[in-house]
Amino acid sequence: MTIKDIAKELGLSVATVSRVLNKHKNVSFETRKKVQDLMDETMYTPNAIARNLSNQNNKTIAVLVPNISNPFFADLINIICKYFYKVGYGITLYNTSEDLCIEEASIKKILEQRVSGVVAILMKSKYVKNPLDTLERFHIPCVLLDRELEDSDMPGVFIDNIKGAYDITKKLITEGHKDIAIITGDLNLKTAKDRLKGYEKAHREIGLDINSKNIYIGDFTLDSGYNAACKILETNSTAIFACNNVMLVGVLKLLTEKNKHLRLACFESLDILNILNYNVLSCNIPLEEMGKEVFEILKNKTKDRIYIEPVMRG
Repeated sequence: MTIKDIAKELGLSVATVSRVLNKHKNVSFETRKKVQDLMDETMYTPNAIARNLSNQNNKTIAVLVPNISNPFFADLINIICKYFYKVGYGITLYNTSEDLCIEEASIKKILEQRVSGVVAILMKSKYVKNPLDTLERFHIPCVLLDRELEDSDMPGVFIDNIKGAYDITKKLITEGHKDIAIITGDLNLKTAKDRLKGYEKAHREIGLDINSKNIYIGDFTLDSGYNAACKILETNSTAIFACNNVMLVGVLKLLTEKNKHLRLACFESLDILNILNYNVLSCNIPLEEMGKEVFEILKNKTKDRIYIEPVMRG
């Protein structure tokens, strides 16, 4: 965002905005307040001015990711980088570490740059105010990736989480498993809620009761998978469905320590498990297709919302 953006948004001249920022006295209180209020709302800082004297975009794409150590996110971003590098764009990565304060600060930094677009994997599915609205207000195109925002029609590329979880659960049931423990993510995320919906849908269609004691609320971290598995081993469950690959690693850690064997399923595949000869039922998510669709939406500046179907394997 530049001085020109602020001036255009408020219907003021660039010179007037400049006088406000430089604290000149010959500016009315009302005008000064309008400029300051917009700066506060957009988290704009005056020290961005010197870096943004040019009105040209700098051929950079900003990527917001909640946890770069998650193999799923790392692989997906690697593919996105490949597509943009081919056409001469750079990538600036913001790892928010599942921290709302870091996410807010990262968006503020993005506003200070002249990026050509933003790919955002946000922390939450519901905010009081969409944190990306300010970016779009200043004509910075944004594409959501993987995690949907509720009550928003922003363009994005998502996984059909309900179908993937439904397919996995149905396969476990047809294998003869009636007590299937599921470890969900944080149910404040639409991703986690939809995967639980798929699990429940498979039970209902086959006529099996949904036992609430088989539902363990995790948070997509290794520790939550490990802790849930500790509780599951005290039950009669014969299968565990971990809703992401990081929680599955936590489950495997516990089962290895206890020398226990249960049928395992995971929403996301983890290639190293095949190398280690673990038979895990999983969804193969077409990451290449997701990365390409993100690239196409930003390149063509469309408003598409695309849902990718995962393919079950194992």
